[in-house]
Amino acid sequence: MKDLREKVVLVTGAASGIGRATAVEFAREGAGPLILCDIDEEGLRGTSALIEGLGRGAFVIPADVSDLDAVEGMVDETLRRAGRIDVLVNVAGIGIGGPVEVLEMEDWRKVIGVNLFGILHTVGTVYPHMLGRGSGHIVNVASGAGLVVPSPYNAPYNVSKFGVVGLSESLLYEACAHGIGVTCVCPGAVRTPIYETSPIKGFSPEMRGEMMRILSTAEEPGDTARALVRAVKKNRFLVVTTFFMKAIYFAKRYLPFIWFPFMRLVSRGMVRYLNRYRIGRQQA
Repeated sequence: MKDLREKVVLVTGAASGIGRATAVEFAREGAGPLILCDIDEEGLRGTSALIEGLGRGAFVIPADVSDLDAVEGMVDETLRRAGRIDVLVNVAGIGIGGPVEVLEMEDWRKVIGVNLFGILHTVGTVYPHMLGRGSGHIVNVASGAGLVVPSPYNAPYNVSKFGVVGLSESLLYEACAHGIGVTCVCPGAVRTPIYETSPIKGFSPEMRGEMMRILSTAEEPGDTARALVRAVKKNRFLVVTTFFMKAIYFAKRYLPFIWFPFMRLVSRGMVRYLNRYRIGRQQA
């Protein structure tokens, strides 16, 4: 799919961050109409205005990707209004941080419901349409944390993103036989609202400041979006962004005998340091 002009692109999580930047980047490439999906209707209208400012069309279709019925309705409306879906980009994602012993089952269900089942819902609904047409491209935005766990206290997010990577690779090996491309994007830290909006359980509010330190190695959403669009045009499967994430992924993949002892040592220090912000029982 080297030429994206007039391609119908459906983007979830399009109200802000990587989703918004991706929709705009596809519009710059001449794609359209852009189908914008999110639960934040005001944010979607802002993204739509940016796309229309580039002379491209956009449809705003709010939906909660964790709700299969809502996704099926959103896809049905997309096909009714645009006639087809050439590219599906799954960006919608949330996080809930905290120690494993503090997190409740509902926290796990909520994060996995959006981050993994949200993608299963859209892929399960759109992929048969692409099979029928014999063309299309599916992009799943996972995370560098779906390849390597960079820090403690973010287990539901990490588990969901490892699942997205596994789903993407599984889909790749089936879809390639039918002329359908698959890309899995695993960004390092990106300056998006998730760092400000994700609940952190079991810690005092000061923990938010420590979490924001991650942004010192972060890229802008537009950087991620450009890498994503390039991957679609080149039909690349795996995209890892930021120097830091590329480095630790390389270390884990090619030097595991060094990586795991090193991370055990580092994590002990990180847990002890972060425990100063723990509420209630302390664990080292």
